[in-house]
Amino acid sequence: MRAQTRAQRIAQQLRAPGAAATAPRSANKSLGCRSMAGVTTPQQDQQVLFQRRGGVQHVELNRPAKFNALNLDMVRLIRPHYEAWIAEAEPQCVLMSGAGDKAFCAGGDVAHIREDTLSGGSAAADFFYEEYQLNHLIATAYDRAKLVQVALWDGVTMGGGVGLSLHGKFRVATEIATFAMPETALGLFPDVGGTFALSRLRAGLPVGVYIALTGARLGAHDCLFSGLATHYVPRAQLPELIEKLQSQAAPPVDVNTVDRVLLEAGGGAKPPVDGKVKPCLEANLEGINACFGHATVEEIFAALEHYAVFNIADQEKKNWAESTLATLKRCSPASLKVTLRAVRAHAEPTVSIGAALQNEYRISQRMCEPAGDFFEGVRAILVDKDNKPTWAQSDISEVTDAMVDNYFAPLEASHKRGELSLPWN
Repeated sequence: MRAQTRAQRIAQQLRAPGAAATAPRSANKSLGCRSMAGVTTPQQDQQVLFQRRGGVQHVELNRPAKFNALNLDMVRLIRPHYEAWIAEAEPQCVLMSGAGDKAFCAGGDVAHIREDTLSGGSAAADFFYEEYQLNHLIATAYDRAKLVQVALWDGVTMGGGVGLSLHGKFRVATEIATFAMPETALGLFPDVGGTFALSRLRAGLPVGVYIALTGARLGAHDCLFSGLATHYVPRAQLPELIEKLQSQAAPPVDVNTVDRVLLEAGGGAKPPVDGKVKPCLEANLEGINACFGHATVEEIFAALEHYAVFNIADQEKKNWAESTLATLKRCSPASLKVTLRAVRAHAEPTVSIGAALQNEYRISQRMCEPAGDFFEGVRAILVDKDNKPTWAQSDISEVTDAMVDNYFAPLEASHKRGELSLPWN
């Protein structure tokens, strides 16, 4: 009941009387009832709620029954608001949250993408294209217009939710935050700019590779340790945090003011280490650095095997290495190799978030071929739920360098959308 009461208090603040539920001044007046693709229904509009409360623009992902999973309608509703806020004369503060008590956003609606594509539709081409454009818009909003985004990771954050939040200025984790990018187990890869962000974690490249390949579930402690989250605020303090932002982060917003408000709301509290998701990064940092700094998946497998043998007298280290290797062996071999190539390539200082997203779009389209591992993974894990995917290659040795190269190659001229265009690049 306490959690429900907190959620109600937060919702009341976000939807209080007098809050503007319309687009910014510079946006099209009909934006609240139209998407970029044309007229949407009221039900579609309610999938994302936009309000200005005090000095803050609120964006609430509003599909709680679906853990606020992101779909194309939502992408098309969100984008024009950000374009308008960036165009404002004064820097804005945007607070993004998810409805309900379970999730910020638990990913994209990949089951629909599979179903539509297998029926001859263009969902795979359209969704990833427009989603990545939105990711890039958010990722560049601070540099372009000093737009300060604060995302509340209060619950599950995966896949599409990562793309909406990780590239913004601030990510606030609560004690129930659960972060994961489990795409390799689905035959996909950590997209939405994930291969870029994970290559640049404060905790180091091997930690980013570990998260990308294993899909490890991370709580607030790990999110802070790695640098995925910027702040920790207990759930009970979220109403106070929102109230202070609304009163102190009015345009022209100052990033230092927002940072101070977030720190004050946290009150120096530390994330719990005995929650539902046990911390795994710091305790296993030695093994992660020893095993996940290698350039090939074969070397990572061999390093894990060696680490288990070398630490045979240390049960915890031995168990970690063996269980991690077992996890990797259940993932798509092609996904593992493509993911490692992408993360390491996008770690180069000269690679921008835009260039990484353009590479990711190529990869996504190759992985969405009907006979590919992605649709098989979605079938096995999300549709039929037999948890027994049959990958195109049964072992990493069957995935050649030439196969991996093909995922990064330019798209065919006949592709439905063509190469990813980023107007703000």
